[in-house]
Amino acid sequence: MGRTILRDGVYERLLAEILDGRIAPGSNLREERLAADLDVSRTPVREALRKLAEEGFVEYLPHRGAKLLMPTPALAREIFQIREALEAVAVREAAVRISAARLLLLRDHMEMLRPRVAAGDLSDAGDLVHEEIFAACQNRRLEQIMQVFGGQVKWLQNLASQLPDRLQHAFREHDSIVTALESRDPEWAESALRAHIRNTLHDLLIGLGEPQQRGNSAAV
Repeated sequence: MGRTILRDGVYERLLAEILDGRIAPGSNLREERLAADLDVSRTPVREALRKLAEEGFVEYLPHRGAKLLMPTPALAREIFQIREALEAVAVREAAVRISAARLLLLRDHMEMLRPRVAAGDLSDAGDLVHEEIFAACQNRRLEQIMQVFGGQVKWLQNLASQLPDRLQHAFREHDSIVTALESRDPEWAESALRAHIRNTLHDLLIGLGEPQQRGNSAAV
């Protein structure tokens, strides 16, 4: 296996474990232990950790090595401010450009998920909605910029999804976004999208220990 392929494989594995919470925020990331767990040498682990550091997931502490970042309210606000700005542009374009076939796919997706709401099995329920928004906006540069922040957005959103009722709220918010897209009303679509992102940030900030009143996180 080539060095680059091996490094990328280790990176993808570590990123997946970060995003789904198997590696908890604040965890020490010791090269020797990770190498043993992944059955690889320390070199691809070291390279993968450096890449994760470049993407904002990992920090290096003097005499302590690598550590998974502990998200803070300030970090959450920064990431969600960028996310809201980018997705607001994308959803306005998507409302005009999205095809009838893709709208039908989204509606079928939401109806398929509806029975799962009560069970709480909705960790990835909104992924398709956001993916389709960027696909439909037909702006490759915008999509590429969002991909830079996509991992951190998903990481923080997954943390928010662990909070009581957030998944159920998110389902209703995504359903509103899809309804707005079906209406092909850019203003409505943008309003629904912004409400979803701000509500997610609001709940995330509570989870991170910052007292909130509904609406406080709107001016991000």
